[in-house]
Amino acid sequence: MSHVQESTSSDSTQEKQFFNAQRQLKYKTLDDRAKIVKEIMKSEEGDRKEKLRLTFFEFFDEDFRKSRNITSEHEEECQYETNVYEMMILFISSIPDRKKEAGKNVTQWFLESFMNWISSRNIGEELKNTQLTERTKESSKKCCVREPAFSDSLRKIFDYSEDDILDKRERMIKEMFENQQYKEASELIIKHGLVDEYTFEQLVLPLILCDKCQIVDELLKLSPRFQKDYLKFLDGFVGKTDEVVDSFFKPYEQKGMVKINLNRFHGKSLTTFIQKFFNGIAKQCHFDVDERRDTPFFEAYMKGKALKYYCMQRFELKVMADELYFEHTKNTLKQSPIDTVFYYFGLLWDSGFVERRIEALFWIRYLNIPTNTHQLPYGIGQFYRNPDPKLTAEVERLLALRTEIPQTEITEQLFVYEKEQKCPITIVKNGEELEELCRELDTVEEGTYIGYDSEFKPGHLTDSSISRMATIQLFFNEKVFLVDCVILEKIDISEGMWKKFFESLFHSKKLTVIGFDMKNDMEALFTVRPIRDDFRQEDVKNFICVKRFVEILNEYDASILSLTKKSCRLITLVEELLNLTMDKTEQTGNWQCRPLRKNQIVYASLDAVIVLDLFRKIFEIVKQYEKQVEIDKLLDESRSFVTVKKEKVKKETKVLTASPWENMYEILRVHRDPTKPLQRPSELKIIVDTMVLGTGKNLRLLGIDVFIPRDASELQKYLLGMKTFANEQRSIVTVPSKSYEAMKAENPNAHFILLQDVYNKQWLDLVTDFLDQFNLDIRKEDGLKRK
Repeated sequence: MSHVQESTSSDSTQEKQFFNAQRQLKYKTLDDRAKIVKEIMKSEEGDRKEKLRLTFFEFFDEDFRKSRNITSEHEEECQYETNVYEMMILFISSIPDRKKEAGKNVTQWFLESFMNWISSRNIGEELKNTQLTERTKESSKKCCVREPAFSDSLRKIFDYSEDDILDKRERMIKEMFENQQYKEASELIIKHGLVDEYTFEQLVLPLILCDKCQIVDELLKLSPRFQKDYLKFLDGFVGKTDEVVDSFFKPYEQKGMVKINLNRFHGKSLTTFIQKFFNGIAKQCHFDVDERRDTPFFEAYMKGKALKYYCMQRFELKVMADELYFEHTKNTLKQSPIDTVFYYFGLLWDSGFVERRIEALFWIRYLNIPTNTHQLPYGIGQFYRNPDPKLTAEVERLLALRTEIPQTEITEQLFVYEKEQKCPITIVKNGEELEELCRELDTVEEGTYIGYDSEFKPGHLTDSSISRMATIQLFFNEKVFLVDCVILEKIDISEGMWKKFFESLFHSKKLTVIGFDMKNDMEALFTVRPIRDDFRQEDVKNFICVKRFVEILNEYDASILSLTKKSCRLITLVEELLNLTMDKTEQTGNWQCRPLRKNQIVYASLDAVIVLDLFRKIFEIVKQYEKQVEIDKLLDESRSFVTVKKEKVKKETKVLTASPWENMYEILRVHRDPTKPLQRPSELKIIVDTMVLGTGKNLRLLGIDVFIPRDASELQKYLLGMKTFANEQRSIVTVPSKSYEAMKAENPNAHFILLQDVYNKQWLDLVTDFLDQFNLDIRKEDGLKRK
């Protein structure tokens, strides 16, 4: 390097150091001034503005002197180059609490003081000619764009037009987008009221990909159009394969825009995310969105999920009565898109069980679906081309059974305890009856306890925009009142009547409402629009949540209640403390369907009675410990919707990767049957039943060729292919069950591997049980196949 090059490099470094030193001194001055202003802001309000004006004048005078290299006898020589305009613009950003109302007022006073100072000193022309540089003008325009509330004052000071500001604003936003400063650009767009000028793809999508959730929520609150576009965006991924979803985001990844985990747009994570949106911000902020209208694919998915659940409850677990199953499935199918209806037919038919195939044929008959439509699943189409008389007869029998007795409204007097004729039930189904209930609530004696429970409409049949409340049950004065919210909505009782009912119940100082899981009850109650619009959940204080009360007691001293089970479920507490067994058969009933059945009415009413009996029993027990327990304090803490958070227990990892391969190898290598031919893991081809998917994943890690079906339907399709194609043969890993018997009957030539007692064994035991049936050549050097 030459002497000239070394000298140039040295000069450049010195200039940089000098610039940084000047900059630090300048910002120290601004910081010191901000502290002075902050102290004045604490002074008496009457004197504050004048004190600030005088202080600001001192700042401006000081900067003006330094800009002319003049210092007073009390000032040190200025160590940095001073520009009055620049110091004024920089100080705006240093004003304390400038985003709050007080700070905004001070900023406005500061700008007014600057204009007054220029006028009083008569230096306007001199300042403009000597210190108003292009750089300073650009900085002031930027300040004007960032602080639109002070635009008028800044324009007067710097003498530029509104068009100048608009041009600067456009350039700043464009530059921010180009530099991927989407949050900053969005904040400017919101400040200037420009949200409607941008599309979802331009503004909201980049923020989603950058994980700027807070500003996304702000934009959704401002724009109903964005609310719908956001849901359309999410709904577009429902039911799509991982490959399709990932391909959408590929271009954004290539631009470096994706900062989030894209798993949230896949499968169950996505549908859970959409559910949280509807139950969270959409509900809290009263968005004009509707599941059926704005998320048709999600709506179809939820209907399909519900149908699958009812099928499992009815035919696999056998815990749902046919009457309840028919009621739920009928209402769901009638509200489902046709693709979901045919999906359910396929689910039933492809199971291979005769009972479920009859069920599929029943619904086709009941819903008047044309039997020659090409949309029917292949197997059902085949059946109609060559019907089985036995199945057809069973369908007719089921049709007669389910439709022969129309449900009629209950007119007899019902009792919670019918034998003893105790606790009569009054159904409230019109405005007059609700008004009479309010009068009874208003006239109760001081200190009355009221048992409270409610039933909700099925979530998958209820849009987030309408009330979820089906019935409210109240027990007091040895009577139960069942408020039929579904009927009251249909007859459209006045908003004033709903408000009166809420006030009589939850604003009364004479009574205390006793419920079990009050958080869920209250959330449902506040979906009733007149209640939601006029009241707040946090203002409700005259209640006790029994579940919360038990949790607090157990946390304080578990020996007080001496519960043998840790569960805080109502059914468990009633069994332990009241020695009663509750029949929860009706819990899964369709509470939206009318008329209500007798069993439903009695079941719902009983919960309101039981919760009060349970509270009285707990209170009686706690009274025995009143010397050591502050009962009133515990009851106060029970007046909260927040449940005690349980410490999260880390789930046991159930895969072979949980331990080092060397350790696993030593366990697995001894599990083999030496009487069988030696095989490499990759030579073994198997397909696993849906009940042993976890075992299948572990066997795949060992290098075994495992086909893992997504669901029972895919399993059936593969087994059908095994009958047709010789090269598709695999051993079938399953468990002893009715499902196995059906598969064996339909696939007599298939080779089955049965894993015994799967629900009582550890995951590793299931792997070794499988290996015991083969002579697999598992080698240490192979390791695990982590694909």
